[in-house]
Amino acid sequence: MGNMKGVHQQKPGGRESGQVAVESAIVLPLFVFLILGTLQLGLMHQARLITKYAAYKAVRAGSLNNAQTSVMERAAISVLLPIISKDSGGGEFIKTINNATDFQSKWNWPGVKANAMPDTGIPYVEVTTCGPSTKEVGGNELDFDDPRFAASMSWQASHRTKLRIQVTFNYRMPIPFANWVIHAAAFNREIPWLMRMGEKSSKAAGNFGPQNSKYISAASNGKYVLPIRAAYTMRMQSNVFVNQLPSSNQCRTTNKY
Repeated sequence: MGNMKGVHQQKPGGRESGQVAVESAIVLPLFVFLILGTLQLGLMHQARLITKYAAYKAVRAGSLNNAQTSVMERAAISVLLPIISKDSGGGEFIKTINNATDFQSKWNWPGVKANAMPDTGIPYVEVTTCGPSTKEVGGNELDFDDPRFAASMSWQASHRTKLRIQVTFNYRMPIPFANWVIHAAAFNREIPWLMRMGEKSSKAAGNFGPQNSKYISAASNGKYVLPIRAAYTMRMQSNVFVNQLPSSNQCRTTNKY
């Protein structure tokens, strides 16, 4: 038997531990995104449901108040107030509302009553009137209970006395890491190759259209805002004034006729 003291023996498992470390470095970001992304998508689904209810409250307020946009926006904000957030310096802060005092306190947050986020200038809520348009109404005023239109057998004529709106809730995504990945994917911007899990090339950043430039600008400053839209229709319960109506349907919905 020779002297074995000078023989170097590799520790069993050394190579395996290095492989585990590499695999963890690759898988961990994806695992974290899976958890945080699920939470973020869940909150976005909640926001979508509340936005739909806000659209109902907004169109109801508009039907009673001559389709005034400012009235509809306030009605929508009052519904969406519980999920409106603001930058607390270390992330997004969402103040819960349990009573009238909490509601009043949050209503007085900077920018809420003015309907403009202080750090982005983006409105919290945007209400767009899809119809009736000035072309549909004609003249200076339309009686909401005019039987020639309200009880018309013509589908298009009957819509002259129906207020059709689209509510856009500009939702501030509060979950770190997931917010910028989802935001980048939604606006087709450049995201890290690792998060795309495949094709290395992608369309150039900025390929998002002029209507979304405000969201891209906010994201460049670390504020990730995503528009959530819902539409609603209700028959008018007050006269329609032409100066409150658009010349054509500018809504990003399918009800264009």
